[in-house]
Amino acid sequence: MMKRRVVIANKKIVRLNNEYTTQQLNQMQEVTHKNPKRRYLAMILIVIILVMMLPTINLIKSYQVLQSRRTLKIKSEKQSAQLDRQLAIKKANVDKLQDPTFIEKYARAKYLYSKDGEKVFPISELSDGGVTDKK
Repeated sequence: MMKRRVVIANKKIVRLNNEYTTQQLNQMQEVTHKNPKRRYLAMILIVIILVMMLPTINLIKSYQVLQSRRTLKIKSEKQSAQLDRQLAIKKANVDKLQDPTFIEKYARAKYLYSKDGEKVFPISELSDGGVTDKK
């Protein structure tokens, strides 16, 4: 058998060149070769996590926009209902003002208009003459 000498850190280490030592050396080399693969695997895992974070962030932002639009929709529906009520009141007032007898009553109540010989007594409840702003 042939002996090989390896000097490490000022120490003399002798390695025997037989079948057992070569098997052990091969196993050690396999283990050392597996480590770089694990490093790459960890880097790939980190990259995958970062790539998956981007759609998650976009999903969260989209959800927040959706929630804000839902609240805006609710506010606009309430405002629309209120405007519909006001429109109905205005239409009712227009219909009332097309009647000549109502116009006469309105002028008497609002502007204290009277015919000859009539006495007008103002009543605070009828000061608007029957035209309503609220229902």
